[in-house]
Amino acid sequence: MTMAKSHTSRSHSRVPVSCFLYYLGEGLVGTGKVCDLSVKGWRIEGDKPVTVGMKLTLRVFLPDQPKAIDVEGVTVQWVKDRVFGLETVKMNAGAEARIHRFVESVVKSSDSSRVA
Repeated sequence: MTMAKSHTSRSHSRVPVSCFLYYLGEGLVGTGKVCDLSVKGWRIEGDKPVTVGMKLTLRVFLPDQPKAIDVEGVTVQWVKDRVFGLETVKMNAGAEARIHRFVESVVKSSDSSRVA
């Protein structure tokens, strides 16, 4: 019997987003869209192919935020066509705080819209 993954881990809940990013690897500069994100993980739709295990640096443009967030130390976990999953291995505290606040605000606004 398989159990469905429960969403008890609130600290890393994934939120659906649509924001622009650049991703950079060895000899690679791609542009794409963040489809969903959590503090530790990303689902990206990109224009350049990546491979599992590749290390990337991201420059992410969150909605309503004038300054991009640079995230280094990101590893490709899975790839399906032009969509791929990333895990954040390390992130500076400022970037992590901004992403955390953004995720929290999206979770709060989606929770409040469900109540209505």
